[in-house]
Amino acid sequence: MDNENKPIMETEPFDYKEDNGDMKMKLNRSNDDNKKKIIMYVVIGVVVLILILVMIYIILGNKKDNTTDNKKNDVDIVSKNEDKDKDKDTNKSNMGYVSCDDNTSLLNVRNSTSGDIIDGLSCYKEVTIEEELPGTDNCKKWYKVSYVKRGSNYTGYACGTYIKVEDIDKNTIKTAKEVIDKANNYYDNSVLKAYCGENPGETKTIEYNENGNSFKGYYVKSEYKNLEELKKHLLTFLDESLIKTELKLSDINNKRMYDDYYEIDGNLYCRNYSGKGRLTRYTGNYDIEIINSRDSRISGNIVYEYLTEESSCDVKNLSKCSNSNFKYELGKFNIDKVDNNYVVTKIDFHE
Repeated sequence: MDNENKPIMETEPFDYKEDNGDMKMKLNRSNDDNKKKIIMYVVIGVVVLILILVMIYIILGNKKDNTTDNKKNDVDIVSKNEDKDKDKDTNKSNMGYVSCDDNTSLLNVRNSTSGDIIDGLSCYKEVTIEEELPGTDNCKKWYKVSYVKRGSNYTGYACGTYIKVEDIDKNTIKTAKEVIDKANNYYDNSVLKAYCGENPGETKTIEYNENGNSFKGYYVKSEYKNLEELKKHLLTFLDESLIKTELKLSDINNKRMYDDYYEIDGNLYCRNYSGKGRLTRYTGNYDIEIINSRDSRISGNIVYEYLTEESSCDVKNLSKCSNSNFKYELGKFNIDKVDNNYVVTKIDFHE
């Protein structure tokens, strides 16, 4: 009973709405704090990254400064090499020549790629390639070319299939031609006469009396004082195996007709007359193709120009001759470097 009469204690009701609001505020504060921390971390990270990049830039900058001189030297070397390459390109430039196997027929030159034939180019003839043009039905590619022929200048169009672009240095070609010129000069002046060098001087007349007959012989003064000097000069451009005539000195006090050499007053004189004639149709013109220029040797092919047997042209006035008046013959040559001289060691001389 007592329990029934015991007053019941009243308690205040729990306000859930108020508590939920406080919790939300606390959560919002916590989120704001987290966002601030994140922002702070990002800012710190960006600052650190910037500092790292600045340090890397400074290090690389110092390294670049330290290597500038070396790079400059490298650039200088490259520039020199580029200059050398330019010189090589300049030497090779746009030169070409007519290719030739065993066929010595002329390569047609036209007034246009589809025009009329105006001239012909012989084997190994050197040309300047002015322009490359598209091919036609008759030829895969065309070249506009210019060239010099028997003292006259020409320009025309030739099939590029039969023209090789020159890949040999100009100085090598020049050296080969200079030595071959000397060899041909020796040959021309030793077949019927006595070779006397490239620059013979004054002429001396020698009188002979043999078997009751009088005869006058003409001797030219050599630029060389004696036969030994002349032979030494010969060997600077021609191998001894190619010296066809005997270099023999005769006694002026016991002279005989057709003696080759005399020494008179300390000078060498060479026979400049012959007892027979020589008919040659060689025009004096030739062209070469260098096929090798390595290991102190220059080797290649040579083509000589002749008048045909039927031609009535004068060798001394070839400009008036047509292409049909000429024929061409092929040969070979070797030039070797001997004691700092380029010497013809093998050559097919002209007729």
